[in-house]
Amino acid sequence: MEALSGTGMRPARELRNEPFDPKVVMDPVVLAIESWEWDPRRRREARQATERLLKSPPAGCATLQQWWEVIEPDLIRHSPERGRALFMGRFVRPSWAMAAAVRVETWVRVLPPEDPLRQARERLIVACGQISWASPKGRSRAVRTALRLMVACDYDSLSELTDDDLRIPSKGANGTDILDAALCLLGVFDRSPRRGTTRHKARPPRSIPELVQAGVPEPFQAVTVAYMNAYSQRISANYSTLRTKIRSLAYFWKYLREEHPEVTECRNVLPRHARGFVPWALATARTVQRSTATKGTADRTTTYDWLVDVRSFFTDLCTWGTEPGSELAGHVPTVVPLTTHDLNDGGFAAARARTTARMTATVMDLSREIPNIRAFALRRWHEAAQQLETGPGDRKALRAERDRFWDWALLELLLTSGLRVEEACELTTLDVLKRHLPDGRVYYMLHIKPSKYDRARVIPIGDGLGRVIAEIIAHVKGFYRSDAVPPCDRRDESAKVPLPTAPYLLQGSGHPSAMSIQAVRQRLQALSVEAGARHADGAPLRLSPHDCRRAFATEHLNNNTPVHVIAALLGHAGIDTVMIYAKTYPDTIVEGYRASMRGLYTDIYDDAALRAPTAEEWRAFSASCSLRDMGTHLCALPTGEHCSRGLVCLGCTHAQPKKSAAPVFRRMIASHTRALAKARETGEPSGQIAARELEIERLRSALHRAQELDDDVAHALESAG
Repeated sequence: MEALSGTGMRPARELRNEPFDPKVVMDPVVLAIESWEWDPRRRREARQATERLLKSPPAGCATLQQWWEVIEPDLIRHSPERGRALFMGRFVRPSWAMAAAVRVETWVRVLPPEDPLRQARERLIVACGQISWASPKGRSRAVRTALRLMVACDYDSLSELTDDDLRIPSKGANGTDILDAALCLLGVFDRSPRRGTTRHKARPPRSIPELVQAGVPEPFQAVTVAYMNAYSQRISANYSTLRTKIRSLAYFWKYLREEHPEVTECRNVLPRHARGFVPWALATARTVQRSTATKGTADRTTTYDWLVDVRSFFTDLCTWGTEPGSELAGHVPTVVPLTTHDLNDGGFAAARARTTARMTATVMDLSREIPNIRAFALRRWHEAAQQLETGPGDRKALRAERDRFWDWALLELLLTSGLRVEEACELTTLDVLKRHLPDGRVYYMLHIKPSKYDRARVIPIGDGLGRVIAEIIAHVKGFYRSDAVPPCDRRDESAKVPLPTAPYLLQGSGHPSAMSIQAVRQRLQALSVEAGARHADGAPLRLSPHDCRRAFATEHLNNNTPVHVIAALLGHAGIDTVMIYAKTYPDTIVEGYRASMRGLYTDIYDDAALRAPTAEEWRAFSASCSLRDMGTHLCALPTGEHCSRGLVCLGCTHAQPKKSAAPVFRRMIASHTRALAKARETGEPSGQIAARELEIERLRSALHRAQELDDDVAHALESAG
């Protein structure tokens, strides 16, 4: 119906390119106005306004469209309403500026029912009404923007809209995200919805010649293209690596043009030319370095990376260029202009030492501040959830709960898994793997896709990681109001290529699309600042995803996890890299000291000093300490001490299950077992089932620990609490 009715617009469009004659134009315009659902007075006013507009045309306009393009800027500034009949009847094609300046949706309402624009409006209203996460005002903006695009692009059908068309409106609150979702719902786009930033960045990767042409001076473009083509075939075709190397070479060629203009070919570069690049690069790096507020203004290792790329370029060039028939043969210099010895000058050793010291200080700060950030995120999420329970229909409360949840979930996911941020963003529900031990027990593993070293790995899912994955799955299903995590599209912004459509875990954080890496970074930074985290010097600590990875490595090292196990969990090629993230802290020193003193203690007092205490000894001990009664557990942490587990006692090494709480544990085990059976029947995702099974195991462990206590010891413990 919509496409057929568009054929009625053909005579009006043909009139655009006819010789301009106001009388010839006016007759079909009057017919169009008469078809509008208006009262006679409004029709008469529209005719009169059009007649006045056509009365004195500018000279030199051969066609109606040319005349319109001349007068349109003046109409936009003064009275865009006067051109209503001409462009709503498709007699002229307005620009986007004109379409954005008028009330298109109001004008479309009075068009005849068979008009394509009116039919498109009705379809969009229905589609936008099905988008649960959109506000009424946002839905109106989406319909308005779609109609403006159709008028400005001269479309008769919604199916003609493209991704490029959605980039036309300026960034801001214009409803394009909701419009994108509505068009996906209508089948116009064969993909999942995208956010505005993703749409604007969704450009194909540039070729090597395009990258070279954008930054390399013309005399050196040929050798750079030839070398990068050889590098991509022999070493790596990673887009990010190629782009970084071309940028480093562009700095070198720019230096040659400025300091040695007599050198116009790569084969003429001599060591005396190349050595001057070191101080030039240091001076240039000072003008482009970022994060000076947290890293200072001293020289970084960025310049060293540039020099390594340039040295590798000349080394490869002198090697590959000697091969028979090599395309690089005509560009080979007489000697390698830049050597490793040249790179050792310039203060790079001091820069690396500053980087190491800054990282050590950062990990020390993380060890102190991470527990506070975790507690802050958990408390804020719980408060938002309670606020939502009091007002389930409150959109602001729903949005606040969703934002607070994702702040907590992202933090816990990265801290309990040690994943790189790109690895976390590419997790799907299909990556939760279920395994059976020979004794019948079940455990779960998490499959990590290849990233930095192009090697996949599998890590175990512990209690904390299992809980956060289960919570994420539950929230994503709640956002979509579905029984499973739906598949969505994702794009690798580093490689500029689309990733496979899959049920990604990190999606649905206010929009039906996958969460970007930049969004994860922004959330963690904002969370740490709001939590009041500080460096040792008092500056705000802005948490990054890689900081969570450092904290993961440090925690496991301090808990005596073997270094090779940590390397496997982190996906490192060797154990040396682990020591970059993991430092030795007072925790390790204290534990080592305790182990040494324990040996001395047993030498003096014999092994009997390490036996289990009697009831009398417990009473004497309880007189000098304060155990907190947590209901089913007794907490050994001193009163007022921060609890890193958020007062969750199950599985905590500081909490002793009470023997009197054994019936409670049995009832909880029975209840959780029934819930687990029901979850399996309804087909819950494996990650959520894993979390349920882990919770049952923790309850059984608590029951076992409670039953191990003798009656008199249990009585003494509970009396102390």
